[in-house]
Amino acid sequence: MMNFKKHLVKKKIFSLFLIAAITLWGCIEEKKEEDYAARVNDSYLSKKELKKLIDTTSSKSFYKSEVIRNWINRELLFQKAVEQGILEKEKYKDVIKNSERELAVALLLNQYVSGKKISFNPTELMSYFEENREDFKVSQNTYLLNIIHFSDEEHAVEFRSGFLSNGWDSTLVKFESDSTIIDIRNKVLLKEQDISPPTVLRLVKRLNPPEISIVISESNGQYLIVNVLEKYLDGSIPPFDVIKEEIEMRYLAKKRYQIIEDYIEKLYSTNDIEVVN
Repeated sequence: MMNFKKHLVKKKIFSLFLIAAITLWGCIEEKKEEDYAARVNDSYLSKKELKKLIDTTSSKSFYKSEVIRNWINRELLFQKAVEQGILEKEKYKDVIKNSERELAVALLLNQYVSGKKISFNPTELMSYFEENREDFKVSQNTYLLNIIHFSDEEHAVEFRSGFLSNGWDSTLVKFESDSTIIDIRNKVLLKEQDISPPTVLRLVKRLNPPEISIVISESNGQYLIVNVLEKYLDGSIPPFDVIKEEIEMRYLAKKRYQIIEDYIEKLYSTNDIEVVN
């Protein structure tokens, strides 16, 4: 019985991801809009709805034109599905019925978990890390980096010179009001696949901690400097302090999972359940 219950728990957790995928498609109101951004036959995408879609898009590189194109693609396919009677098929109705149940379950669990205060101390977190060290191995060569972007080459060169004399942190303090700084990323952990363009990756590979790169001129008119702090080879485990944020996220997920499992266990004890072989 216990294995059966755990199977149900895992199935419900997996369903949360399914619902997340389904709800991304959303349900856009299909009425004529005077102020609209796109139209497919009699279906309109209002500018207000477009703004919502852009605001909730997880990827910053998901531009307006891509959002509109995805909406048009969805509408074209949906209207074709209506035309071919898909919405009247029993299979479609069954999927909708199951989706409603899964969505209700997802909302219930989210409501229940959000009402629980989850806390843990540094000792707990460290113990979790030590007990699960193998889970935190990097799957490819990974680098701990400081990265800064400038809009002006001269300022970038000055920053690099300052780093050679005083180090990263002290130089940042001196440049804190510099308007040519576009972006700063301190102690960011990146896998090789996440370092681009290839010219930057090649430089990072050649540098030894704590070396700094030359000023790199980018195609977008910006100037990039990279400071390599540490290198972690494929299969190695970064120190606790370096991956603390990831450890916290995983531990929090574990605690939430346990809350849900305990909740379902309680439901088993307060409901009449029968399994017929």
